[in-house]
Amino acid sequence: MNKHLFCLFWLLPQILFSQQADSISRDPFLLGARLHYGFIIPHSRDIINVSNSNPRGLEISAQWLLHREKYTRNSGVIAKRGFVLQYLNFDNPDVLGHCVNVVPYIEPMIRPWGRFYGSVQLGLGLSYLNRVYDAETNPTNLFFSFPVSFLAMTNAYLHYKVSPHWEASLGFNYNHISNGGMKLPNKGMNFPTWNAGVNYYLEPVNITKPVKNKDWKQQPRNYAYLLAVGTLKTATATDIFPESKVCWQLGGMAIAGRRIGRLSGLSVGTEWIRDGYAEEIMRRENVDKSPWKGAVLAGHDLMINRVRFTIHLGAYVFNPSGDVDPVYQRYGIFYRFGKHLMVGSSLKAHRHVADVFDVRVGWVGWR
Repeated sequence: MNKHLFCLFWLLPQILFSQQADSISRDPFLLGARLHYGFIIPHSRDIINVSNSNPRGLEISAQWLLHREKYTRNSGVIAKRGFVLQYLNFDNPDVLGHCVNVVPYIEPMIRPWGRFYGSVQLGLGLSYLNRVYDAETNPTNLFFSFPVSFLAMTNAYLHYKVSPHWEASLGFNYNHISNGGMKLPNKGMNFPTWNAGVNYYLEPVNITKPVKNKDWKQQPRNYAYLLAVGTLKTATATDIFPESKVCWQLGGMAIAGRRIGRLSGLSVGTEWIRDGYAEEIMRRENVDKSPWKGAVLAGHDLMINRVRFTIHLGAYVFNPSGDVDPVYQRYGIFYRFGKHLMVGSSLKAHRHVADVFDVRVGWVGWR
């Protein structure tokens, strides 16, 4: 688990702030604050009785506005990038407690040259939870079992520029907290929140509509990437097996795709993983089957400069253990270093249940 936290602590700032310090200093800087109020989605019968609460809290944010021509010449997108620090109270102190989150994000903006504008925010960070599952003292909290977990968020905002320095906003957040199956139980929590807040520009900024060039149409359309995959998942202790065991899941992914727009690509591929967790469970049950899992994938790539967001639907073509649903979703975020090195993380989910986060690194190329 500590290795994964280290990788994400290193990776996410690279994705959001990997440019020279003097370049960052020239980008307009904003400070923001928001109040949140929401509800918990009872996505499983097992957690219905502890889902009747209303998370609420406060966040502060630091943001940089990426509106210069060097950022927009290819994508035509003006964006913010930054990080938020959140405190959220789950309105159930004995069972769910509260969390403190640190989340780097990217936020593409919609028509920001007007007084009214919109934006969509995508982020992946870390969450500290003060109340987690304990078989004796907190047996009904099946959402979380480890105090440090991951938080993924997809948010939408409407903004109004009150003055050259101030803007007000209303928004809707969709949040998911999970440890990615590294420790069980791990139902994960899905909780939307409504929010209201303000942003303050340290210096007034005149945002103009970017000029979109058509260079991408002359650039290679076909792409491919090959990624090595690694993660950990814990087989929990039982009465017969009193010690938990940390299991490796290792493998690879191969994807080929074609760009169909300035920011979009469609892709297909395959991945093969040796599932050490399934191997350990089968060993405990005296089952002699292969721990390998193989699947075919199809999905969409959203490419914003060096950042790539991926969504793939997977279907197993080889899974002798038969321990999971035959189809799954995989959500990924990646950053490209130089021309060919791609580093990132992905989450695999079977329907509404998060299975596991992993770290991925490999090669990407265009033709």
